[in-house]
Amino acid sequence: MARRMEMLGRFELDSTSAGVDSGEIWPYCLEPFLDGVTNDTAAFLADLLAFVQDDEGGFATYGASTLAPNLLTEEKWQTHDDALALLDAGIEFKRARNLPSAMLKGYEWARWLEVHGVNTWPHGRPHPPV
Repeated sequence: MARRMEMLGRFELDSTSAGVDSGEIWPYCLEPFLDGVTNDTAAFLADLLAFVQDDEGGFATYGASTLAPNLLTEEKWQTHDDALALLDAGIEFKRARNLPSAMLKGYEWARWLEVHGVNTWPHGRPHPPV
């Protein structure tokens, strides 16, 4: 699972520089988790959140943070605390790397604003995304 989540995280962060074939994302990183996340969403998200607690590089965490938005409807994943905790961890991954707010996906930016408010994103020197 770690390799799949790291691959997804690198691809989702910067698909052009990640060195990942986009054709591998669905069959390798998304499809294997579809049954788990749709059959028992709460248990799957809890397990996923526990899994990324020890992620040191952050790419697996970021990949995990994009899994629910990729596989579930917005209404479904935004009602789960564990999905929001994963999303917050993914946003933190980008913030810790001093990426500009323009690097956030729309739903990530909406979550940041919901939690932290406007004019709160730190603006530092960007680091390379991959």
